[in-house]
Amino acid sequence: MNMLARKLIAKEFYLNRWLIAGSTLAGLAGLLVAAGGEMRFNIGMVTWLTTIVAFGVVLAMLGIATERKERALQFVLSLPLSPGDYVRIKLLGLLLCFFVPWAILSTGAVVLIGVMPGLPDGLLPFAVLLCGFMLANFSLVLCGALHTASEGLMTLVIIVTNMNVTLFIFLIGGIESLNFHLHAPAPVWNNAFWTVLAAEIATLAVTLSLPYFVAARRRDFN
Repeated sequence: MNMLARKLIAKEFYLNRWLIAGSTLAGLAGLLVAAGGEMRFNIGMVTWLTTIVAFGVVLAMLGIATERKERALQFVLSLPLSPGDYVRIKLLGLLLCFFVPWAILSTGAVVLIGVMPGLPDGLLPFAVLLCGFMLANFSLVLCGALHTASEGLMTLVIIVTNMNVTLFIFLIGGIESLNFHLHAPAPVWNNAFWTVLAAEIATLAVTLSLPYFVAARRRDFN
């Protein structure tokens, strides 16, 4: 990776620094509320979940859609970059911006379940799958933002990905071999867990690869 690419990735962190910090603090606050007891757990985890999902949407919209709308790409055109270089740098930069809060908050959720005495460790596989899903879900939003300049299509992508969170939770809850062990005293990493995790990894691989083969082949940045 050359110096220009590193500087442009650093620019993404600089421009989104307050969004990254604010989302991380909001998610951690949700985890602190969740640690307050059984009644507060649901409130805190909803705050945690909403923060990560909303952060991903806003990050993609500000980092790509708004930049395109405000003609900020004219600055990029003055740099020795091809459209493919721009797409790769933008993809990596925004993915890393999302990854930092996601990793901190995902680790916090797993640690909370592990140390909180009122919570069964059987929730750990569900938590891991939910965290993996949110990363894959963000990659879908990011992929959509890189491929379309239409506000209507981007709005549809956001609606679908937001609905996916609820659908995923219901789907996981409906898998008997996963649901059966939620209240177990120890986590159970069975075949159902690994199958869902493999599907998340496959989704992540596809959505992060598509921009390299489609968006990166465009002749312009729009």
